[in-house]
Amino acid sequence: MDNISMKALDKFFKESSLFSEDRLREKNKLPVLDDEKKEIKKNSICCKRCNNNKYIELRRLQIRRCDEEATIVYYCSNLLKFKMQKKNFKSSEQLVKSINSSNKSSTSRMDYYNRILSSSCSTDMIFQRMISTINFKEVVPLPKNNSMFRFVIKCFNNTNNVILGPLKISSGITLTDLPSLSIPMSHYHLNKNNFVQDNFIHRISENETEPMKKFIERLRFIDSRMQMLISDYIRHIDESSPIYYMLKKNNVTFNQNWIFTGIINKGNNNTEYINIRYFKDSFKGKKKIGTNVYCGDDYLDEMADLLSRDTFCYINGNIYPLIKVNYIIINERIVNNIPMVNFTCKAYFVDINFIPNSIHCSTKRL
Repeated sequence: MDNISMKALDKFFKESSLFSEDRLREKNKLPVLDDEKKEIKKNSICCKRCNNNKYIELRRLQIRRCDEEATIVYYCSNLLKFKMQKKNFKSSEQLVKSINSSNKSSTSRMDYYNRILSSSCSTDMIFQRMISTINFKEVVPLPKNNSMFRFVIKCFNNTNNVILGPLKISSGITLTDLPSLSIPMSHYHLNKNNFVQDNFIHRISENETEPMKKFIERLRFIDSRMQMLISDYIRHIDESSPIYYMLKKNNVTFNQNWIFTGIINKGNNNTEYINIRYFKDSFKGKKKIGTNVYCGDDYLDEMADLLSRDTFCYINGNIYPLIKVNYIIINERIVNNIPMVNFTCKAYFVDINFIPNSIHCSTKRL
């Protein structure tokens, strides 16, 4: 009680809603005492709330109008503890325990990255096991477009997402490793028709580092696995499939009238590009977009805000390409005047994690 001022306690007893229902009863039951005229023996008095007879002090409790005299009542330090429990406040011990618990389970993004990478691609053997267990969990219509569908992709008996990221040889990653494991990526927020784009692209060159070469090789394995799964699905399709009539209408067979757009695509002059997307729609009200944007361990709220808008911007920077492969989008297309079904494998950033001092943004079209 020594570290709590008399003024603060008076304010608490006067304003707390905890006692609002008791005030009339207290006025009738408790004697009005004048602490300046009466000599009180503290060990002979009990706390009004808990009947404790130790550490009793007189407190002034306003039970009438604020311009009238207050009634003197007896309370002890236990009452403060009771008040905290009623208001769901944490005690100092609870706060210390919570802080220590948070300190043990670090919020560092590197810890999170290492944890998910260790179970998916930390070694060649683990990566091969993930690849061999990739499958289609279900095929469902798109939420906003019932004429299009998507395969939901899972691995390890439909319990995990397909996760991939560049790694150093036989070790995890730290913040200091990210620059050497990153790739330059570009984003044009609106296309020529002013439709919002949700992808960052990287042009594959012959000058990739060894970790990046391995990452690209593994991306090709994922694309090949998806193509094989699509072919097998078409080969064994029946009328219960949601896309049965779409495939039938376009004369699709396991090796005809369908095309595959992978994570790695070819552009003009056979130039290859890595295509990674972000979720523009936020899953949580407090976030601007559905994918976190970081620079190392620091959240980039302004970048997330920029990516959430429908106005043009150009963004370029070195990004650590940690991805999860969620869906294959299925839609009808006309290719060289031939109706076909297109299967697009979509890889999304786990986080968009920029390397410090590498970001360049502009609102001018290049």
